Amino acid sequence: MTDMNSMELEISLYNWSQLPCRSCESAAHVPGELLRMARARTAEEAEPRDIEFHVLQESWATPTVVPVARVLMAGLADRDVTPEARNQFLDLLWCFLIVDDEVLAQACKDAVRAGTWSLYEEILSGRSKGSALMAYWLVKEVEPAPGRVERLLQVARHMLPEDLFEDD
Repeated sequence: MTDMNSMELEISLYNWSQLPCRSCESAAHVPGELLRMARARTAEEAEPRDIEFHVLQESWATPTVVPVARVLMAGLADRDVTPEARNQFLDLLWCFLIVDDEVLAQACKDAVRAGTWSLYEEILSGRSKGSALMAYWLVKEVEPAPGRVERLLQVARHMLPEDLFEDD
């Protein structure tokens, strides 16, 4: 039996060749792209080259965004995923939450909500203020307990960019 990380475990749950892709016959190439991104050492390497225009184009998405969101959340739970990749994962997750299809957006919110503690860890880790900010906005969007978000902001305010704008 080989060692499997959390992303690979989540990837293995889906038949990617049966999932739709906007640019290819199927989404069979998406797992390799997600794993490539996770191993990236630079921001340029972490760019989601085969995600944009494949499963997501501006605010239009295929149903493949839902398993991709779950894989990205699994990736955030993996300490070996680089800060550069984490930043891209968080950015993609935010894009998934605001797609035009309300059913897909809600399913992505559910995927993010299921891994909320990974987002809290991202904020509290101090690895990157940019990633912390994106994780904070995701938490704020999906966290059902407003008091927890308020407390998070009290505790972690210094770990977020100074120009954080609160709408409340």
